[in-house]
Amino acid sequence: MDAAAHRVLEHLYPYIDFDANLAYALAQIPSSVPSRYIQGGRADGERIGDLMIAGRSGDGPAFDLSYTEGTVPGAWRQTGSGPAVAPNWWKLKPFAMTSSTQFRPPPTGGFTSYDQLVRSSQYAQQVNEVKAYGGAKNPTSRSADQTQAAFFWANDGKGTYRPVGQLFAITQTVAKQKGLRQNETAELFNLLSMALADASIVAWGAKFDTPIDLWRPESAIRLADPSLNPAVTPDPSWEPLSVNAAGQHFSPPFPAYISGHATFAGAWAGVMQRWFGHNLTFTASTDDPNANPKTRTFTSFEQAAEEDALSRLWLGVHYRWDADRGLDAGFNLGDFVYVTKRDQG
Repeated sequence: MDAAAHRVLEHLYPYIDFDANLAYALAQIPSSVPSRYIQGGRADGERIGDLMIAGRSGDGPAFDLSYTEGTVPGAWRQTGSGPAVAPNWWKLKPFAMTSSTQFRPPPTGGFTSYDQLVRSSQYAQQVNEVKAYGGAKNPTSRSADQTQAAFFWANDGKGTYRPVGQLFAITQTVAKQKGLRQNETAELFNLLSMALADASIVAWGAKFDTPIDLWRPESAIRLADPSLNPAVTPDPSWEPLSVNAAGQHFSPPFPAYISGHATFAGAWAGVMQRWFGHNLTFTASTDDPNANPKTRTFTSFEQAAEEDALSRLWLGVHYRWDADRGLDAGFNLGDFVYVTKRDQG
């Protein structure tokens, strides 16, 4: 396993030296294990890593960065955090899904044009909710606990382990808590890795491959046009609670619908509750620098996933339908991966 991981990592990140990590991992093997077994295992791991690399040789189109920003109200445009990230990631070949659109939710609010969207009462409700909950200054509805949860799940800035890394860290904690054996832990992480990788395809497909690439709440609030929807009042100075590594309020650089955090959380919970059951109490941690406290305790994986999804509303970077539809898609995906790759695989 160590050699397989090393082989894939050095291929994906050729500018990082993983040799010391491999040496450390191999040093943990008990001295009673014959060296020929270790060398044989390394050779097998390298071959397995090479097979994975070869199997993903057609992933190039997913790394295409070309994208044309929208200009009409409702269409995503930059918010100061850079150009669109991974606009073609939805083209990645799925790891478990039968197609990239298998779990993709319907278009934002069911609308197929920006004009229909921004003129609707549903849109006004969504924008005004995040305006009340997610602002950096004087939010009218967000509680102290919701503020703590918002930062606990954020992990948006450089130097954090990002949302998927946080979910892996929590999985490691739970696996140790339940005393999983090495092979069981490997299988669990394999299922989660497939589910989370496919969750990124689901989320980025909804963001970039549908009729509406939805702008972020800060754009919707700052650029609101009462002549299009009198129920949405513009506030040019509004900022989301979200903070980047430089201490600046920001929105992630890609469309809002659906939430990646929510989709990841749902896929993770879908697998975890299938494996461990629906009512396991565990304590999760975060390394987001703005989080205080650094741990939160949950009584189920579903509870944790739902809080993760809604945290993006409280952080001011997503609407509720981003969270709800992302969570639904993720739960269905996680359940599918577990059933097809473990129960039947």
